[in-house]
Amino acid sequence: MSTMFALLKIEGKLVWKGIDILIFGICFPIILAVLFGYLLSKEASSGSSNFELSYAAVITIGVLATGVMGLPLTIADYRHRGILKRFQVTPVSPLQLLFAQGLIQLSSALVSFVGVTLVYYLFFDYRLAGSWFMFLSVYAFVIVAMYSIGIFIGSVVPDQKAANMWSSVAYFTMLLFSGATIPYEVMPRFVQLIMDILPLSHGIHLLKMVTTGEAMAGMAVPMLILGICTVISLVGAFKFFKWK
Repeated sequence: MSTMFALLKIEGKLVWKGIDILIFGICFPIILAVLFGYLLSKEASSGSSNFELSYAAVITIGVLATGVMGLPLTIADYRHRGILKRFQVTPVSPLQLLFAQGLIQLSSALVSFVGVTLVYYLFFDYRLAGSWFMFLSVYAFVIVAMYSIGIFIGSVVPDQKAANMWSSVAYFTMLLFSGATIPYEVMPRFVQLIMDILPLSHGIHLLKMVTTGEAMAGMAVPMLILGICTVISLVGAFKFFKWK
């Protein structure tokens, strides 16, 4: 327990010194929340539905930035600089290292979540129509799924260049084509079929259902897809983890 606490303390200081986590993990989602709130609020001509649906999408951006970009890039950087190789001869296991990095990155995602929620509630009079318990449960499930993808990328990429490439592909693809920034509902049907391949699309779909208080009958398939994605990613990460 003392080893884990020390690891969390050190990793937290290192990660929070970087400016990327502040810009992409916290500031960008909050700025987007202000923009969407201004354009799609209840007083705007776009109607209330688009505004209400946008909340479920914007809160996933911080998760995507920290889980799919921040987490794998940090692990790959440690591998590139030989830090993981030194960890290999210590009592620290891959599970502990990945868990510590996940918690630190999660702290940024939660700050983003709180900031976006405050913007919607305080400035644009947003109110969650569904159950907060159900919403937070689904949000946690989406976090686990997205972070599992980041853990997998960070565990198996051979170097920092590969990590940058695969993290960027995963991040920007899901940022642009999962409904996080461009609403799923405005896309043509053939584009929606492509978007349905992406895990985050299903996560946002689940969040939209619980934030608007819709019937839960359609949750089974998205939850199954996210669950399969999580299991495959985590098993692959621990099986193929590279120290060097």
